[in-house]
Amino acid sequence: MKKYENFKYIFPPRPELKISPDILGKYDCGVYLGQPKLNGSLCEVFMNETETKVFNRHNANFKIFKFDIDEFRNLYQGFGWMCLCGEFMNKAKKDKDGKNSFDQTFVIFDIIIKDGMHLVKTTFEERVKMLDEMYGTKEYDEYLLDVDSPNVFRVKTFYTDFVNLWNNIVKIDMLEGLVLKRKDGLLEDGVREKNTVGSQVKVRKSCRNYSF
Repeated sequence: MKKYENFKYIFPPRPELKISPDILGKYDCGVYLGQPKLNGSLCEVFMNETETKVFNRHNANFKIFKFDIDEFRNLYQGFGWMCLCGEFMNKAKKDKDGKNSFDQTFVIFDIIIKDGMHLVKTTFEERVKMLDEMYGTKEYDEYLLDVDSPNVFRVKTFYTDFVNLWNNIVKIDMLEGLVLKRKDGLLEDGVREKNTVGSQVKVRKSCRNYSF
């Protein structure tokens, strides 16, 4: 870890390698954790005691509509800068009941700055546990955790049975796919758009915009 005392944009960890669902079983070996990938827009929320900055994954301001910025402020804990990574749901996707109930919500999947420290060289599993300690592990449904904020959630983390998880994800419009992360994969410094790519893979549903 290293000190983070003044705002500077950091690119979020993001999987680049795509795998076929046919080989998912090979990753169910105790080395990886799995998290549902929601079909939204990746954004990062940087906060300290007085400021809130919301950016997309390309180092540009993220335009938010119909979302109360105070909900981000309610997530702030500790001291100094913190940064949460998540999916902002802005594509009018439907939930498991066929309803557009999650539009304009924020779903957290990682934290990369905490208490004024950039969490470089911490593992994916360590940061999941940090988020557990900060926001609890109360279940909202099969794929999301409740953080006691009306329009903010966390993805659930799974450690086994990835094939069955995938078979259920493909039935739900708002779930784009599944991201598998090495539990011991280390966060890189985020100075370039492609970072921390060697320790995670993704599998996603067929779509006109990508191959699988």
